Amino acid sequence: MRIRLLAVAIVLLSPAALSAQRRLPPLPGQHRGPETPEPSAPPEHGPVARQLQYTRLKVSVASYPLLSAVHSSGLASGGSSTWAAAGAGAQVAYRFTRFVAGTLDITSSFLGGPVDLQTAELGMRLGRPLTEHRLEPFADVRGGYAAVSTGQFGSNIDDVGYPLPHGSYGSRYSNGWEGVAGAGVEYAFTRQFSVSTAVLGTHAQMSAHDILSPVARPNYGITSVRWVFGLRYNPVRMVMP
Repeated sequence: MRIRLLAVAIVLLSPAALSAQRRLPPLPGQHRGPETPEPSAPPEHGPVARQLQYTRLKVSVASYPLLSAVHSSGLASGGSSTWAAAGAGAQVAYRFTRFVAGTLDITSSFLGGPVDLQTAELGMRLGRPLTEHRLEPFADVRGGYAAVSTGQFGSNIDDVGYPLPHGSYGSRYSNGWEGVAGAGVEYAFTRQFSVSTAVLGTHAQMSAHDILSPVARPNYGITSVRWVFGLRYNPVRMVMP
């Protein structure tokens, strides 16, 4: 008899036990979170994830050949003179902001023309970095120091540096301050390397000198249009997640 009563009690209590294991509906005003956590954002695709692991450093270096069309009012005894010259240059740039980078350029024009022309130019580049697009325009503004020299000695050459009277021997050279302005475009073909091309206008006001002659020489100007084609290296570093 006791066994039957126990069996009947188990049968009657089983639905209640099963219903107790079910989740009861929330009471009014009660908030219940999801049973499973919300899925996180989908993982980045392989190329996108790899691109986000690198960032360009603020410092970059570039080298470039240059071609110049030069006009001077003081390099010929009979008046002005014009010539074409080729050379090379190098640049170190440091990016201060998203749109402004400081630049230091060293150039030398030594092929063609009656003289060698060297410059040291400090300025800034206005333009966005190559992080959003592969192709970006820019503008350059610089000021610097220019030096003109010739390796020839003697007085029988009156068309270099400034007119020298016959019978005076000395090494002739000129120096002065220079202004540079121009614009160009830059294209990134890898994460670290890019090429650029630019057209720059320059003007320098020169003071002429003779090593062996204390006589003051007249000042003169040099104006040029310079075309450059450069290769830039911008190192990158990996950003650890």
